[in-house]
Amino acid sequence: MYIYNNYFIIQVTGIFEDFLSTAESGVHQVSEKGVLQVLLNFKFATDVLSGGDSNMVGELSSNPKAKLPGRRKQDQSLTTSAIRERSNQLLNRLSQKLDPIDWLT
Repeated sequence: MYIYNNYFIIQVTGIFEDFLSTAESGVHQVSEKGVLQVLLNFKFATDVLSGGDSNMVGELSSNPKAKLPGRRKQDQSLTTSAIRERSNQLLNRLSQKLDPIDWLT
């Protein structure tokens, strides 16, 4: 289950990155409200696919069957941190497109 969840999170992140790249290149015009909607959609999708785990782990940490050998667990934590970093970069790119002054009023 862990592998599938991470695979889907990577695929969803890639789709949103591609969309943002085309929007930044000027192919698509995206309003600020559109950027906000994309940001919320991406955050929702990654939360659902990660099972609500803030560490972007595919399985719930309270699952008693999640006993893994040390080597595999280390590989999974490296994958998880790479996924988390990539999604955080995308969230930051989307956040930078929003004007904070407009949202304060």
